[in-house]
Amino acid sequence: MKITRTVRCRSYVEVHTDTDAVYEIDGRKLDAYDLKEGSEAEEALLDKLHEDSRYHRAYQRAAYLLDDREYSCVMLYRKLMQTYRDKPLCQRVIRALSETGTLDDARYAEHLAEYLVERKRYGIFRARQEMLHRGLDKALVEEALAELEDTAEENIPAVLEKKYGRVLTDPKDYRTREKVIAGMARLGYPYRSVKAALDAYFEEHDETL
Repeated sequence: MKITRTVRCRSYVEVHTDTDAVYEIDGRKLDAYDLKEGSEAEEALLDKLHEDSRYHRAYQRAAYLLDDREYSCVMLYRKLMQTYRDKPLCQRVIRALSETGTLDDARYAEHLAEYLVERKRYGIFRARQEMLHRGLDKALVEEALAELEDTAEENIPAVLEKKYGRVLTDPKDYRTREKVIAGMARLGYPYRSVKAALDAYFEEHDETL
């Protein structure tokens, strides 16, 4: 087939042929094969250059995203699909990054669990929801969170003090208590643990109330 027109785009060259086929090929690959307007080229070659060029750009895009933050395999796949809308291509990139260890769901699950529990101070239930929403495997989520159950429990008094200390002024104000318990539940803390922490909170602050 004959190359009838080339259009330079931001990161590739759009190659048009006399069969109305359009290819997206890196400029350097075209130069390496001395392909330009008016050149004759085998369809198989253009197909290969098109696929290789798209893979290279998708891989570079994924690497750029990973330089900025961590992703789960599912999250990064979804991100790439927004741009390339090509399942085999995006799956190939995810597979390659996983094989080199650049993308590691187990590592990501561990780091994310620590962030959610230790920094965001979410309870285990909320942290689990957030992690599953990011496409992590349930077994990896449970394994990562198992190490942080005690930390989450120990966070409760501090979270109560910071978020609700100004309204916890009357141990007999049960309406406020229920609101606080509901708020803590949204953060992922279990009812019994929060109730026990509230009782301890009022006992500790009894002299100043």
